[in-house]
Amino acid sequence: MRLEWKITNPVIMGKGLRMPQFEIVDIVASDCQESFQIGNYSCLVAEFYLSRSVGFHLVQSYLPTILIVVISWVSFWMDVDSVPGRTTLGVTTLLAVSSQSSGIQSGLPQVSYVKAIDVWMGTCAAFVFCALLEFTIVNYMWRRQPDLNYKAAAAATAAAATGAGGLVTPAPLNVGAIPCYDARLPQVQPYREMPLYTKIMARKIDEWSRFCFPLVFAAFNAFYWAYYLLA
Repeated sequence: MRLEWKITNPVIMGKGLRMPQFEIVDIVASDCQESFQIGNYSCLVAEFYLSRSVGFHLVQSYLPTILIVVISWVSFWMDVDSVPGRTTLGVTTLLAVSSQSSGIQSGLPQVSYVKAIDVWMGTCAAFVFCALLEFTIVNYMWRRQPDLNYKAAAAATAAAATGAGGLVTPAPLNVGAIPCYDARLPQVQPYREMPLYTKIMARKIDEWSRFCFPLVFAAFNAFYWAYYLLA
């Protein structure tokens, strides 16, 4: 007995039969011969060619991670003194990206090469981590205190300069207290300016991050979708 496909419409798919993650591109019907110990037998083969559904992965994988990355940028608009809030937000978003990546990887086959979703999840995790690292740097600059030698010298200078009855008298310069500065320069100046400069820089970094992070992420999206959709 020899098996053959019909010439027209050899394989008919049932109405409403679809797969959530894939779309059927083509169905190729062919015949074959199988050899057994008792003889050769005719057989039929139907090959299904599938393509991944972009809409499914866009809703299940890409949009949630985009929202998580955008939420991590909220910390740039929070005050520098909001340490618990910004720390909680950064750690929570980083854990959310890791959990999302683990859930996606569990539903995909294990392969030896780097997939497009691996590049996407790794980049999103890097953006969230950089936002948390940015807050660490900004908070360190905000809490940075001047050198104790400068502070002691400034206090001694202010105390010696104030005389009885509110009169101001010249105070002797303690050159040994501040070995790095010239004795002819005012000793109280570094104590006043260094904390102010670091605080201004801390706020400037937050302001720059509000624009740099979205721009870099938008550039990555443009390159990512152009590369993988047109490839």
